[in-house]
Amino acid sequence: MRRLFVLYDSNCGLCTWARRWLSRQPAFLELVFIPAGSEWATRMFPGLSAEGQVEELVVVADDGGVYRDARAWIICLYALCEYREWSLRLSRPLLLPLARQAFALLSKRRKDLSRWLDLASEAQMAETLRQVVAPACHPGPAEPLATPDACWTGYSF
Repeated sequence: MRRLFVLYDSNCGLCTWARRWLSRQPAFLELVFIPAGSEWATRMFPGLSAEGQVEELVVVADDGGVYRDARAWIICLYALCEYREWSLRLSRPLLLPLARQAFALLSKRRKDLSRWLDLASEAQMAETLRQVVAPACHPGPAEPLATPDACWTGYSF
């Protein structure tokens, strides 16, 4: 796996914020952001979603893997240099349902949480994450559509 296609809801404030944040992070994997439901998304991945239905976040790997819901948030963290270890821990059964909250918390308070993540038990992490309110997926400012030419050209490992 070398590339992830991140299909995000371009009308969702949380999703567009996450896209901007992810694009600024050093990554092991190339991240290509595609507005879900766009002509580009439909051409690249026909039949991936029901027509007219836009999911919050869907990630398609170049090896054919498809990640939805909590697993989509986890694979995005897995792609990042500074977050891979956290993604592995958050993918465990107790924490997986809280992946969206963890993504919101980690991306905003990484330095404050570094020590906590190394020391806390999964039960302690789950309790803390249950108290985090992840922003709702609601319409936000529309972003310009990305084009295939606008793909990632950063890190290569």
